[in-house]
Amino acid sequence: MLNRRNPGAEHQPFVPSHIHRREFQMASEMITTKEIPSSSTSDWELVGSYWLYKKPLEKSDNDDRDYRLIKLASNELQVLLVHDKSTDKASAALDVHVGHISDPPTLQGLAHFCEHLLFMGTEKYPKENDYNQYLSEHSGFSNAFTSVEDTNYYFEVAHSHLEGALDRFAQFFISPLFSDSCTERELKAVDSEHKKNKQQDSWRIFQLEKSLCNPSHPYCNFGTGNLETLYENPKANGQDIRQELLKFHDTYYSANIMKLCILGRESLDQLTEWAVEKFKDVRNKNIEPPSFPDNPLTKKELMKQIFIKPVKDVRILEMTFPFPDQRPLYAVQPGRYLSHLIGHEGHGSILSLLKKNGWANYLQVATSHGGIGF
Repeated sequence: MLNRRNPGAEHQPFVPSHIHRREFQMASEMITTKEIPSSSTSDWELVGSYWLYKKPLEKSDNDDRDYRLIKLASNELQVLLVHDKSTDKASAALDVHVGHISDPPTLQGLAHFCEHLLFMGTEKYPKENDYNQYLSEHSGFSNAFTSVEDTNYYFEVAHSHLEGALDRFAQFFISPLFSDSCTERELKAVDSEHKKNKQQDSWRIFQLEKSLCNPSHPYCNFGTGNLETLYENPKANGQDIRQELLKFHDTYYSANIMKLCILGRESLDQLTEWAVEKFKDVRNKNIEPPSFPDNPLTKKELMKQIFIKPVKDVRILEMTFPFPDQRPLYAVQPGRYLSHLIGHEGHGSILSLLKKNGWANYLQVATSHGGIGF
């Protein structure tokens, strides 16, 4: 599944339970927060096969869960562990800091296609859909999404079957098969997803915005992919899609740009043991997170007015303008502050005036993070 880029207004067809919705996003959010101190600082303590973050983790006074942050000594994978003594469902999410902005120009949609194929078997569990079958047999489910610069995998399962789910889940990132027998079918699944998106105005607008960006910037890539970009064009260029998948996975699926979050009833010590045991063999290739310092909106792309014929009977006015990269400003988040003020709905707000004059039904404001550097 491909996700739009705006964390405040993303298209998310899945609806996880309110109890675990937060856990499904923790892994990706860990990437956007302040860089955790390195293992050479006094903030970490080596405890056997992992580094323990010693500083207390901030949480709400109403939060009765216990938390622990560790980093595996074998590969630098950072893991946030959550002990919830009363949960009926266990869950986990792993975020890989690579998305469709890193697609090769001649294979647009490759990151998304890689996401699909990881579900289709691993060396340890070669049976196709073994992972999903295990989850469905134990009151669980799984999903994944590919965004501009992240790919996120997550699952939920009955609390007593967390270990088995984690063992299967970890193999996605250790030894996926990328079997030829699954490739054609999943190509059709990706193409079907694209056709579905074409009937949704939000996706049409999203792709149009990307297409109107600087054509030399990878942000304008077609992230979903379809049969043309992932089968017909590669075939014409003499490219083997399976080999390209293996190359992409081998290049970017590195433990040092992954973040993992695990929630369960078990003690933090038990969750720690499982995290180390199951994920210690994920390779650390010591790669730098992909960054894109140039802005996709240059002077040529600004000051444009576009009229769109919608699929549904909707009337929307959308204004977009470039904004400085907010990552270095994570502590104060001026973008969110301004968004809150402009989007305020109370007395004297912009929306109250628009409603009074019958000009608008709602107003939504959000900063849209593109990628590292813009």
